[in-house]
Amino acid sequence: MAEQNKLTNSGWNASVPPNGYANRPKNINNNDNPAGLNTDAADIEIETTPEHMNLVSGDPGCASWTRSYDDPNVIKLRKRLSRENGIRGLEIVSPSEVEKAAALLHRDGFVVVRDALSAQQLERIKRASDIAVSELMADDPSCAAGGGAGGLPHRYSFGGGSASRHMLHVEQWCELIDLETTTPILKEIFQSANYVVGGAGGDIAMPGAIEYQGLHSDNMWSELPDPFGHINMRDLPVPVLTINFPMIDLTTENGPIRQIPGSQRWRAPIPSLIDEPDWMKLSTVCPVPAGCAIFRDLRAWHGGTPNLSRDVRAMPNVEYFAPWFRSEGMMRSMPFERWQALSPHAQRISRYAVCQEGETVVGAGFLHPKAKVREQFKQKQFDAMGETAAQEYLNRL
Repeated sequence: MAEQNKLTNSGWNASVPPNGYANRPKNINNNDNPAGLNTDAADIEIETTPEHMNLVSGDPGCASWTRSYDDPNVIKLRKRLSRENGIRGLEIVSPSEVEKAAALLHRDGFVVVRDALSAQQLERIKRASDIAVSELMADDPSCAAGGGAGGLPHRYSFGGGSASRHMLHVEQWCELIDLETTTPILKEIFQSANYVVGGAGGDIAMPGAIEYQGLHSDNMWSELPDPFGHINMRDLPVPVLTINFPMIDLTTENGPIRQIPGSQRWRAPIPSLIDEPDWMKLSTVCPVPAGCAIFRDLRAWHGGTPNLSRDVRAMPNVEYFAPWFRSEGMMRSMPFERWQALSPHAQRISRYAVCQEGETVVGAGFLHPKAKVREQFKQKQFDAMGETAAQEYLNRL
């Protein structure tokens, strides 16, 4: 409860200008990023992950606004979202509708499954989520640092904010890996039980996140090196799947994720925010109750939306790779002791994420919104290990 009390009055920091303090570039024509994790760093310092450097231009639509709950522009948008926001006819299936859930995922690039978490499971992961948000905010009380895709202020990434790059050192995140409500659906989607855990994290939209996050795919890959140019990643079965777990009910105004149905197969360029049609900005996954599971094909176009409420909107996640897919985004970040406590199935699919017995997970347990501080923390651990041991650790990541 202490963490929840800390977060009650968080956000809506009018001193933080729209799009933050960074001098964001304006010359981005679309949001495609075939380079994925190999993306070059931006010329300016933005707190984001490599594969999302293409989103650092921010949201020009709110450039003249004040980050205030009662700003006239905010009030106007809130009223509009109340009327128009949300995917019409959004289907929410039950955990027992395994084949239907998989069919909707393959059709739309996402599917919502109700009651994925029991009340007790939801309470446990929400408590852990609140603790993580409080730790990030302790060093950034104005929420100005930014984070996640595009590094917008009033947003954070659980994984990006962790010095280990993932949250698999936290017991409650590990509990999400193998749920009786989600595992049968994963097996149906991948047509196999041999998929693997790629990582775990999630995202946070603080109250007062007035910006839209540009549509994008989470390219944890570089495009296929097909010399004939006949195929690309969008021609393949699902390579990477994320399950997001909303900690609160997703409403029209508290920053529900938007998903563009069927876009996981589209070859058209992903538009920038300036060129994005209104219907895409309103194509949000809401209303959705807390404790649901949102399965997402990471190729599908998606993006964050403004959180104009007074509530912290957090969605922890777990990432799964198809049996045939691997990525540099996968790294060993789970302590051996956490792995030992998993179910046999969870142990098997987490085998590429676990560290050796007795091995320190460098960076685990340290969350900070700024990459430089996270790197300094890790460097102290590497220095303590000695040069040879540190290099061997890095070689095995």
